[in-house]
Amino acid sequence: MGKILLVDDDKATNFYNQIILKRNKVDYEIKVLENGLMAMEYIQGNTLPDFIFLDINMPVMDGFQFLKAYEGFLKGETNNTKIYVMMSVVLSLEKLQELENYKYVKVLNSKMLTNSQINKILKT
Repeated sequence: MGKILLVDDDKATNFYNQIILKRNKVDYEIKVLENGLMAMEYIQGNTLPDFIFLDINMPVMDGFQFLKAYEGFLKGETNNTKIYVMMSVVLSLEKLQELENYKYVKVLNSKMLTNSQINKILKT
């Protein structure tokens, strides 16, 4: 069984995303973490997850800070983790370009997962 990390400080979003993942019967362990620092601490002590759904705006360590720390943790090694940045705000062109520098990161324009996204991302 693989692993999914939901990294978001919004409890309602995490609750909803857990429910929709379970309703779609995905074969992954789902771990919920409230900020990037908690996610980094989890990753450092466990095997890398298959997927990370990452909010950008969080306290303690935001999504951009997490991505930089994650790259430092990998030390240039490749891995199969796919990271989906979930956004509920519009980012500046500069910030969007910064996200494009991470080859393994894709952007979702909503923090709430949908059935079609789950089918496209997790079941293919």
